[in-house]
Amino acid sequence: MKIPCALSALLLLLPLPVAAEVSAWQLDRLVPGALFKGIHGLAFGPDAMIYVGSVMGQSIYRVDPATGAAEVFVPPPIGQADDIEFAPDGTMYWTGFTHGTLNAQSPGGEPRVIASGLPGLNSLALNAQGRLFATQVFAGDALWEFDPAGSREPRLVMRDLGGLNGFDFAPDGRLCGPLWFKKQVVCIDVDSTALEIMNDEFSRPAAANFNSRGELVAIDNETGGIYRIDMRSHRRELLATAPSNLDNLAFDAGDRLFVSNMSDNAIYALEGSSLRTVTSSPLSLPGGIAVAGNELIVADTFSLSAVDLGSGKVRDISRSLADNGFPTTVAVSTEAKRIASASFESGTAQLWDLSAETVIARWGGLALPSAIAVIDADRIAVTEIGAGGRLLILDRRQPRQRTVLADKLGQPQGLLRVGELYLVSEAAAGRVVEIDQNGSLRLIADGLQHPEGLALVPDGRLAVAETGAARMVLIDPQSGSIEVAAAELPLGMADIPGYPPGIFPTGVASDASGAIYFSSDRDGGILRLRAASGLSP
Repeated sequence: MKIPCALSALLLLLPLPVAAEVSAWQLDRLVPGALFKGIHGLAFGPDAMIYVGSVMGQSIYRVDPATGAAEVFVPPPIGQADDIEFAPDGTMYWTGFTHGTLNAQSPGGEPRVIASGLPGLNSLALNAQGRLFATQVFAGDALWEFDPAGSREPRLVMRDLGGLNGFDFAPDGRLCGPLWFKKQVVCIDVDSTALEIMNDEFSRPAAANFNSRGELVAIDNETGGIYRIDMRSHRRELLATAPSNLDNLAFDAGDRLFVSNMSDNAIYALEGSSLRTVTSSPLSLPGGIAVAGNELIVADTFSLSAVDLGSGKVRDISRSLADNGFPTTVAVSTEAKRIASASFESGTAQLWDLSAETVIARWGGLALPSAIAVIDADRIAVTEIGAGGRLLILDRRQPRQRTVLADKLGQPQGLLRVGELYLVSEAAAGRVVEIDQNGSLRLIADGLQHPEGLALVPDGRLAVAETGAARMVLIDPQSGSIEVAAAELPLGMADIPGYPPGIFPTGVASDASGAIYFSSDRDGGILRLRAASGLSP
């Protein structure tokens, strides 16, 4: 099941055409897109190619380790993979994280499910005897043994380990890997469940593998450190430092080490003490966006980033998942000197000092926060898709208080604060509404196809991403009249089985010149609409 993507990858880098009826606007790319949408586990196949999995992209990609050329090998949705393993006979196994499945594909065969009903299946490995093990992490915490043929029910080995992530089997037969939440690398006897701590000096250990010489190498997600751990002394030795947000690693047949990075859609090859980039992209999977001066702040799923509006160059604000919590939406107030971000994935929100770019307040326990706005230096507004669809006011001076301004909203996906009013797009209801300080609603426009991000343009209209129709529309907030600015856009990525709807928000922002920026969930880039020269939009 191979889908060549050379042409598709080329098209991601080219300007996009605009339909004739909306020619008053010109469309171009500020940041190019990418084939990948966040990459995780990787393994070398019998053909010496790298096979790398994506949860959000729901695909397994095949990558040439020499050139970085890539193609989709197993497409969505069955291709969702957090980790990948090959058996000696060439059978490929992988974990469907949100699907809760363990999958397999024999050479020349079709993908098949060999186990299901285990959400959070994360990492897997075969031992020398062909026994297959996998773990639940984040949406569970357990180690299981599986029948590679799928004929028998899984056997529970251990529970409550502390997040046993990317692991491998040692020459002595023990399973060795990191405990994400305990900051340890451990070795476990899968029959007796005896556990030995090998090292506890990591900030956020993500994966560990053995080379053919029996040397254990582990990576640190938080620091980007790549370490060799001595199995006898338990001491670690730094081999190299990569950009942070490392996810997994694999050795090729020649013991060359390759490491994946979530923030950059990157694969690095360790060559001596230096790293060679096999493949990467400027952004991973951008969601919410907001203008701050001459930059665009981007909630990029695994990082909080900033894009120069002139050059399109991307820089990091935070690559620390402990700080940014997997950001999916963002807002900025230059007047209040604040950034606000929230994560659909982790149910958290953060308030940042705009100048220092540091977190000054945090909130947790939110029910699928989907959009956010800055009220002032201390308060934010956030919409929740969960809990019945609410608009909340949060104050860092009273961090436990949740003020509900409105509820029963139909999958709120976009939020904008204008004066004392809140403008909300309801994706499921197909409308945009105005909410005042008393929680009263006024309909602005309805009949829309899954509206998401929205922004106020200088002429007073709202730019709204109508993702169900793959277009950008301009709405007069007083009359409700609608004009199509651009159509046939790369918007509207399908939701992921196992996740609530709304995991892929389309962010929209506008600057003082009237340019409209929006994130593309389909190709991972940032696009821009500008009024054509000499024409009025």
